[in-house]
Amino acid sequence: MRLSFRLLLSSLGFCAGLAPLAAFADPAPVIAVNREIGLSMTGTFRNSVSGGNSRLMENSGSGFITQSTSTSRYRTIGWTPGFQADASIMFNAFGIENLYGALHFSLEDGQRNYKSHYRSYSSNSAPYGFSAGGNDSSNGTDNRGEIGKGFLLLSDSLLLTPFIQGGYVTSGSDGDFGYGSGRYFAGAGLKADYALTSRLVLRGRFGWAEVLNSGISYNNQPRPLWEGGLGMDYRMTRRLHLTAGGDYSYISYGHDRNAESSTEFGTAYSYSGDSSALSNGLKLHAGLAWQF
Repeated sequence: MRLSFRLLLSSLGFCAGLAPLAAFADPAPVIAVNREIGLSMTGTFRNSVSGGNSRLMENSGSGFITQSTSTSRYRTIGWTPGFQADASIMFNAFGIENLYGALHFSLEDGQRNYKSHYRSYSSNSAPYGFSAGGNDSSNGTDNRGEIGKGFLLLSDSLLLTPFIQGGYVTSGSDGDFGYGSGRYFAGAGLKADYALTSRLVLRGRFGWAEVLNSGISYNNQPRPLWEGGLGMDYRMTRRLHLTAGGDYSYISYGHDRNAESSTEFGTAYSYSGDSSALSNGLKLHAGLAWQF
């Protein structure tokens, strides 16, 4: 009996010693959602538009003037399925609390609908034009990393995390981020996590980045990429979480204007044209995450 009593006291002392460790192993919900590895199914709606206008005038010097104009427009629109993988960590180091790091990868692959229109008008010929449409393959990847620091507010129920980001994106035939090629980007953003209950955390994200060498053949300058997202993280068990949300992105590739004129051998020539392109998309995702 005395041996059993001593064993009981030893067990209670051992459990009491583990109590601080258990408290450390169960962080605040807004911290816990930043210590996860997750996999989600996605559906991405993307709308990419490009087009241009041109005007040409030629005076031969003998009183005969030729004028012509043309317009073109290309659009790819639709949904593609895919998946994404996410991993994030939040830890304390070097006397700094809530340091943050994350990796993200997403893939989309499917078909979208394309439509193209071209019209040409000339003073010495009949109008000409054509339209085409159908389905075209579309695919892309998004590879990015983030590092930042979290700040706890409102009795540890709100976590604000400013971060810097960088990565590499690729796309297929629909003209996103460089017409079928890959582009690097770098920027910054802000994440917000709010614990509505001990199990449910609402999440928001706003980001900005510069797409380096945007890929437009007439204008290879960096272009801004804007992003915003809303989501939720629900703790089903101590480690297993249900995640869902939506992310929006927008990029304008800018406007290009070109004008030239010349006079040679009594012939006057002038040309002007402008073109532009943009892409926006909405990605919906739902999946599971494992808290570590």
